[in-house]
Amino acid sequence: MRAAAHRWFAAAGFALLVVLLLFGLRMLAARIVALHLHAEANRELALIEHGQPLWHWSLRRPHDLVASRAFGAADVHAGNGLRIGSRDGTPFEIGLPVRGMLDPEHWPLLTLHGAADAPFQLGVAWQPRLGEPGCSGWREIPVPAGPLQLALDLRQLHWQAADGNACPAPTRIETLRLKLALPAHTSLRLDEVSLRSDIPLPVPTQPALQLSMDPSVAARRLADPSLPAAPWIALPGNASAEAQLALRSEVWRWRPGALILPQGDMPTTAHEAMESNWIPWAGAFGYLLALLALALHPPRRQWRLWLELLACLAGPLWLIVGLQIGLRLSVPSGLVFAGALLFAAQAEWRQRPVSWHWLGSRRAWLMPLAPLVLALGLITRFGGPWVTPPLGHALMYLSWAVLQQWLMLAVLLRRLEDSRVPAALAVLLTALAFALMHTPNEMLMQLCLLGELWWAWCFRRSRALLPVAIAHAACALLVEAGLVGSLLRSLEVSARFFL
Repeated sequence: MRAAAHRWFAAAGFALLVVLLLFGLRMLAARIVALHLHAEANRELALIEHGQPLWHWSLRRPHDLVASRAFGAADVHAGNGLRIGSRDGTPFEIGLPVRGMLDPEHWPLLTLHGAADAPFQLGVAWQPRLGEPGCSGWREIPVPAGPLQLALDLRQLHWQAADGNACPAPTRIETLRLKLALPAHTSLRLDEVSLRSDIPLPVPTQPALQLSMDPSVAARRLADPSLPAAPWIALPGNASAEAQLALRSEVWRWRPGALILPQGDMPTTAHEAMESNWIPWAGAFGYLLALLALALHPPRRQWRLWLELLACLAGPLWLIVGLQIGLRLSVPSGLVFAGALLFAAQAEWRQRPVSWHWLGSRRAWLMPLAPLVLALGLITRFGGPWVTPPLGHALMYLSWAVLQQWLMLAVLLRRLEDSRVPAALAVLLTALAFALMHTPNEMLMQLCLLGELWWAWCFRRSRALLPVAIAHAACALLVEAGLVGSLLRSLEVSARFFL
């Protein structure tokens, strides 16, 4: 009787700890998002104070363009800027990536810097929002050959819709493309493109608007024409990560140039940020040197297990929680990620024979699939339009799931077990590490915590890795197909979550 009561008490304590961790993950995600918004507001304030454009594109390589190519008979190459060559003289377009929205109503001057081999025609195509009809217009006078220092006033173009009817000059842009017509076999070099204001902007010194959590109320207040071009907008206090970013999108819809800050925060700098490109490189090389030292001179077994555990997690967590992973993986981030995996692989090789296997019994394959029921229930209750992932994407994600579960279960959980950590605590710490690998995506972090609790428990019973990895991939692909865009903002992590 006493033993049964003890088990119930332990189970209740474990459940309470899981609930506390779920709330803790929510608070962590919200705080990271708030810090990100604060940093963005600081950067924007510095640009406004120095009269610099809020929207600026430095063109150096093809991947600085949408789809990394031109749309039409033109080639794009890197070379002292971005060189764009026409193959047959027909018009073509290049897309400029836009994060959020552009505000050509208050920043109407599209400026281009570079050089042209021959005179060319220049135009602009835009869409207010994806899925809505757009407009396009050409500059009446060809741009002369030679050095290019051009400011194109978007208000002065003759805008036409696809059906030939006139349309108004843009006030909000979500998709922006340059239309170019060069003579055959000539090229244009573009270095810089920006969207500028033709008048000095007032520097915001206090919040112009305090938003509530109700998006409809926020939209009505943001539509107020008396708001300045770059207002200081305060978000509601204690908003979740997803709520903050949803309100940010609503602010961008009406005032793309706004400084967006959590309630009670204020911009902390009025100076342009100092260059700190050396910090990721220094962190990467320091981490790799530490891994090398630990691999060549491993300490005694008890300390070695904990140091290996810390070494395998420190790099990936720094990349993800530190928001180091953006649209493309930088060289320092790639080195850190590869170093962590190589170190984990050599540590596992040294610890042979392993106490796990790839396959398992029928029970080992069925039990990890239980979270599929939860995923289907969430899709039934909260799901949006169903989008089937392509086969290539599904296979790639399966490989990624195998890699993640190998790191979590074969490397992390097994070292916790060998360190004599209580089984329940080992499972909980493994699930927490897995959740943190999805920072700052709040809802995804919480789902990952719950899913990995079950999968780590299944692995402890069967020691079979592949069934867990396949269940992980199946759940993730199911969630991606039915929950992204409704319950989940996305499946992105680190800085990619803000895109």
